[in-house]
Amino acid sequence: MPNYTECANLLVQGVVAKADPDIAGLGVIFAFTISAGLTLLAIGAAYFTGLVDAGLLGPVDRIIMHIPARAPQHPRIHVTLRKAIMACSDQQIVTGIAILAAGFHGLVTGHISVYHFHIVLYLAWMSSSVHLSALTLLKPFMQQHRGVLVWRSVGMLVLLVMMIIALVPTISNDWAVISLQNVDSNHLPQNTVFGVPAICFWGQLYDDGVNPDAILSYIVLFVSYLWKMGGLFPPITSFWTRYVRNPWDFCLEWPLSFAARKYGEQRGLMYMVPFWIWLAIYVETTAVLEVLDSFSAALWLSTLGFVYGILQIAVPRGLVQTAVPDLLAGESEWSLVSWYH
Repeated sequence: MPNYTECANLLVQGVVAKADPDIAGLGVIFAFTISAGLTLLAIGAAYFTGLVDAGLLGPVDRIIMHIPARAPQHPRIHVTLRKAIMACSDQQIVTGIAILAAGFHGLVTGHISVYHFHIVLYLAWMSSSVHLSALTLLKPFMQQHRGVLVWRSVGMLVLLVMMIIALVPTISNDWAVISLQNVDSNHLPQNTVFGVPAICFWGQLYDDGVNPDAILSYIVLFVSYLWKMGGLFPPITSFWTRYVRNPWDFCLEWPLSFAARKYGEQRGLMYMVPFWIWLAIYVETTAVLEVLDSFSAALWLSTLGFVYGILQIAVPRGLVQTAVPDLLAGESEWSLVSWYH
């Protein structure tokens, strides 16, 4: 395993990335992507056809998105679709944890490169994003079946902790760049930072600052998990409603009510102008809160997370394989044999 000085030299010189079809092969990437994509597609189908529990559809879903509540009229289809989504979401937890475990093993031994650890991270990111959307759909069922709720919560917490740890190397501003030297974009060098052992970035910034993408990833990760997992537990939901949402609504409604009352009594511009200004603020803020509370928001958030994960895999993969032609040949395999042993 390289020490700090060796890592610093490797960053400057670059390393030729070696093929690892067990992580970056077409078969592995397509298997993860298609699995997550089909899960997301099933959730979207359940939502847009109205085959979700009526309690999950808020004003935005019913009035703006025009989603009907058809689950009571088609109970068999509703239950079948829910079971299918539950099975797919379970698979997302298992595959996310499995790929991160493989990545951590390579990280500890110093055998996994920045390039391959980056792919591992965002394969797990896709699994995590899609599963959060499934949690929204399965919320009523899990609240009625505590055993299911407990083990899924444990699985999600394990995946969350692993994701937090996996993001640590990405904090460096030198993470996932082609080279620290000036290079011609038309003639990429084979020696890149992507080929450097990922362990070199564990707790090291190399005096080049913090990667803003990593900070954004942490924020999105924490907010997403707190938002979706918190909604599964009534005490957390009650706490949010009582100590956050209700006081916020009161702070918005009281000035509006005061200005309206004064304007009704005195009919003066002094109260009419503040009334209209505050009304605009109230309407926009309430609309944002209602959108965030809708099922469609969870679905769009998961879709964006899924697309973001694909881009974070496809762009670096294409870039590195352009620089290292041998990598393209070695990672064009469709085999999934190693994942079944």
